[in-house]
Amino acid sequence: MNTNKKLTIFHIHRKDGSSLFLHPFSDPELLLKLDNGYEIVGLYGNEPRVESLTMLRNDLYRLIESAVKRWISDLKFIPRFILSAAFFLLIYLFASFIIRDPIPMIDELLLSFGGSIALFFILSKRDQNSEKSSKKRLDLRLVIDKIVFEEDEFIKEVEEILHFHESIDKINILNSLVNSNEKSFVNSKPEDMKQLVSYLDKYFAGKIYKKKIENLNDTEKVKMSKWAEDNKMDLSLFVVYKKLKKIVSK
Repeated sequence: MNTNKKLTIFHIHRKDGSSLFLHPFSDPELLLKLDNGYEIVGLYGNEPRVESLTMLRNDLYRLIESAVKRWISDLKFIPRFILSAAFFLLIYLFASFIIRDPIPMIDELLLSFGGSIALFFILSKRDQNSEKSSKKRLDLRLVIDKIVFEEDEFIKEVEEILHFHESIDKINILNSLVNSNEKSFVNSKPEDMKQLVSYLDKYFAGKIYKKKIENLNDTEKVKMSKWAEDNKMDLSLFVVYKKLKKIVSK
């Protein structure tokens, strides 16, 4: 099997019982290619609840709906634009001969613009409900419905480190982040670890995580701890990410 066609969804079980799903499907371009022979595998440490899997499926359905709308809109934009422009010209020429008023161009332009814009949106709505978009939507949903989750020892190790850091205070988490060496993941597979790190790269892409972690002083540690308490930072998961990142970067 071509590993380039294999994608993984990771389920991370938090200490408080909540679920975090990490996947690449926020990228609509990738999402739209899933019906081209991609295999999607789900991995977990602690088994996710049924309601969590249902929420994941519904979120992916929502992403599919948005991606297909954008795809069909881009695909049919030129024909819609040409038809709307032709309709604008037709209305303008028709109104120029039928409507008589002191300032004829104003009425003709307003009527033509209104008619062409209305036609553009009518055609757009038709395209969204077309057989082509419906088939694409259905094919992508079928791919999502075939996803099977399986237990994985590497994700169990990830969850153990995460749960440990979720059980200590924020300052100690930051001390661990700065001073400790990365943990060796005994059960990891290089391709799984790389995919997980790539997902976490995007998860932690915000400016708040861009500080030079290696050189944090005590004042900055207190500030970051306060941000974590205000739910602006996910420090516990960030520690896991940095440990994984160090291994992958070697």
